[in-house]
Amino acid sequence: MDQFYLTVSAPGREEYFLEDDETFEVPYMASKLSVEAVPTRILDVKGRLLGEFSSEKRLYVSDPAELPAFLKKALVASEDGTFYEHHGVNWSALVRALWVNARNMRRSQGGSTITQQLAKMMFTTRRKTYGRKIYELFCARKLEAKFTKDQILLMYLDFAYFGHGVFGIESAARYYFGKSARDLDLAECAMLVGIIPNPNRYSPFANLGLAQARHRTVLSRMAKLDFVPASAVEGISADFWKRMSERLKVPETAFWRMRVNEAPYAVEAVRRRLLKDFSKDRLLKGGLKVNTTFDLDLQRAAQDALRRGLAELNARAESGKSTGAVKGIEGALVALDPRDGSVLALVGGSGFNFQNQLIRADSARPIGSSVKPFIFAAAFESGRFKPEDTMEDAPVHYKSGGRTWSPQNYGKKYYGKVTLALALHKSLNSVAIRLLEAVGLDPVIAVVAAASGKAPEAFPRNLTLALGTVDLSAFQLARAYAVFVNEGRPVEPHFIRSIEGRSGEDMTAGEPAAEADADEGAAETPPVPGTAGQGPPPEPPRPVLKPETCRLLLSVMRGVLGPEGSARAAALKTGFNIPAAGKTGTTNDYRDAWFAGVTPDLSAVVWLGHDDMRVPLGYGYAGGAIAAPIWMEFVKAVYRDRPTREFATPGS
Repeated sequence: MDQFYLTVSAPGREEYFLEDDETFEVPYMASKLSVEAVPTRILDVKGRLLGEFSSEKRLYVSDPAELPAFLKKALVASEDGTFYEHHGVNWSALVRALWVNARNMRRSQGGSTITQQLAKMMFTTRRKTYGRKIYELFCARKLEAKFTKDQILLMYLDFAYFGHGVFGIESAARYYFGKSARDLDLAECAMLVGIIPNPNRYSPFANLGLAQARHRTVLSRMAKLDFVPASAVEGISADFWKRMSERLKVPETAFWRMRVNEAPYAVEAVRRRLLKDFSKDRLLKGGLKVNTTFDLDLQRAAQDALRRGLAELNARAESGKSTGAVKGIEGALVALDPRDGSVLALVGGSGFNFQNQLIRADSARPIGSSVKPFIFAAAFESGRFKPEDTMEDAPVHYKSGGRTWSPQNYGKKYYGKVTLALALHKSLNSVAIRLLEAVGLDPVIAVVAAASGKAPEAFPRNLTLALGTVDLSAFQLARAYAVFVNEGRPVEPHFIRSIEGRSGEDMTAGEPAAEADADEGAAETPPVPGTAGQGPPPEPPRPVLKPETCRLLLSVMRGVLGPEGSARAAALKTGFNIPAAGKTGTTNDYRDAWFAGVTPDLSAVVWLGHDDMRVPLGYGYAGGAIAAPIWMEFVKAVYRDRPTREFATPGS
């Protein structure tokens, strides 16, 4: 076939030769990155390699005859039904699209042919301008004059992006099906073609339901053009997804292909964040050096502690030794530096795969009794209450709207007159409710909202708040607890310190807009909320608690791990004796189990539960029983090779 080729003869310019006497000069850098591919490297806080994106040389199909007939038919049916009839531009479709878009005052319909889409991939930036569109039409006509229809289809498939860092039909066939493109069957061809318009949306690894619907759409369009019998569409699709289901269960270590990946969850968090400011080509091949706040030692400790803890719980559930426990318990662990919000470790589940990513670290769930330290902090801050003050621990009843609310203590145990310190140690619900009633909702909501970053209007405006009916993510709760160590000052979580280009230039602010891929950008997956982008906040926020209040509360919270505390059994089980303070949390019917705690160097949270929050963990699976041991094993690993420190004492 006739060859098209490029040279990079000057910085910022590419020359494409389609005919002997014509040269196209285009300020588009994606192909330059391909020619000089250098993988992006993600480093931890000590400069150790966390991950390196793959920048493998693309695999190309060199002859149209090597493409399966069904692959070409699927592409034509999906993208351009009149492909073999026009000469690069379908003028009627283009005019219709312009009319619809003008009427709707937005771009709601496209009229590009396959040739125009190829011209866009080869010769233009992704900026949506009329100048680019006109140039695209000119390039499309030139392509049609120079190449055959099958050659155009081949180039299109060789240039296409199929998600997960995979470019080109040969690489896609090997990635998704473990075979060469020439060996693809009808259903496989339809699936790959269906991915092309929006790989972020239609990849079966990213969104199975949408991928299946898109697969049926491609097959139905093929049936309309008589490429396949209409009666066979449903059967072809059903049989394919039955076969594909086994491949979808294969564990993956990254959303994109990686050369090195020592910390899958941390690397995925960085990837999502970088996609806000960099194109995929830049991340895969641009030679970026991303300096993060993650600590590889802590990340490994977090991954190991959560994995082992979940394996033990699920084994017990499967064996039937735990009443009502159902296999499939998952979890999350987040650890921050409480002094500046640097994210040190992040784990989103029992093991990374396409359906088991960061969602749990970032999903808001009721936090149970983990909210109580903030109620006690607001009480101490008011000056009206002290840890040694006493309050009656007895059943409470509240009537409202003809109904009676009668919350109970855990295990329905009551202790009569107790100190506030003991009430927090034992997580006594009746005392927490009475204290919240005395202090008022507004001061407590103000503290939790400022510390966690949760909007005040998202909090319940009633006394159920004392039982943790507010929904927070592990990220938000770790951020909130950091305020106790940071002398009352909130922190903004962040995990990117700086970004360097391949020549050492500072690219922390992102790549130039002209080089960014506006069509894809960060739409693939949302960034992890609770991050501050690249770097900590420029100015320290206003304190929400006095330093003395924080020291006083920490001295009380240490008792949660002491002889009278709700986490005492976990401390004995794990042999935990490190200076730490924390709080257990359990929600109704054992649906969520939490442990949030701090040391002078860490603010860390463990959450356990089922992805379907309607499924309970099992009787007795409280935060102190199952989340606290994982937290303590993690913290013990953190301090195995570093010295512990004591908290500042009240009055110091």
